[in-house]
Amino acid sequence: MIERFFIQTNLRKDPDLKVTGEVIDYLTGRGITCCRVQSWEERIGGLAGADPEKDVLLVLGGDGTVLDAVSRLRGFPLPILGVNLGTLGYLTEIDLASYKQTLDMVLQGDYKIQDRMMLECRKGPEDQIRSYALNDIVVARHGALRMLCLNIYVDDEFLCAVSADGVILSTPTGSTAYNLSAGGPIIEPSAEMIVITPVCAHGLNIHSIVLPAEARVSVEIGQSAHSADIEAEVSFDGSRKGLLKLGDRIEIRRSERTTRLITMKGKSFLQTLQRKLYQVESGMRTGS
Repeated sequence: MIERFFIQTNLRKDPDLKVTGEVIDYLTGRGITCCRVQSWEERIGGLAGADPEKDVLLVLGGDGTVLDAVSRLRGFPLPILGVNLGTLGYLTEIDLASYKQTLDMVLQGDYKIQDRMMLECRKGPEDQIRSYALNDIVVARHGALRMLCLNIYVDDEFLCAVSADGVILSTPTGSTAYNLSAGGPIIEPSAEMIVITPVCAHGLNIHSIVLPAEARVSVEIGQSAHSADIEAEVSFDGSRKGLLKLGDRIEIRRSERTTRLITMKGKSFLQTLQRKLYQVESGMRTGS
């Protein structure tokens, strides 16, 4: 039984906290304690004392806000429930128009918690870069518009060299994000696998590669035919970044961390996918 909601709001989407206030009023009217996370420094004294069996982090925003929350939780197993204040969200379970009905279902226990696979990245023997991602880890060009030469290894065995703007290493959860935009496959999010998708590859036979979840994927910045001073960057869920140079090699593997997302019973991924794809197509037709 849920006893308390910690609430994180994207202030760009709810600048006057009108929606946040309405949600808090609705929950407190049903006897639920609500605590706004106004600063993530509060996590040390606030969220650190949360009970993952009784407390929930309610995120008001979009998928980016959920990903930010995942990063800041740093593996703390607090379940996350998202309210979509944006236009298109796969990680935000609740639509604003029906949030009261959905919250009632959650309070009645009519929900399930999915443990979503995450990735971790390591660089060098001392792990100079070590970070985590729920959606994807992306190696992309940095600075000048130059094509990268990326050498890809799987379990220390050379797989291929790719000339491209970059490469995406995605989880099933992230398959509907940048991976999808780059032509990668859509994967049911409860599956466990790693998807490698090149970005704007220079070649006709370059496709996504789907690997088992336990595979160790290494990406090395190789020598380009056009420049010797190659710089690249690695990003984690589209925000946190680190710089890479010629010869650098990073290793991506499944993380021991998972993200716990609350989803509604009786609501399948295919239903969500159909609705989101319809929203995109409708927006294109209406020009919105």
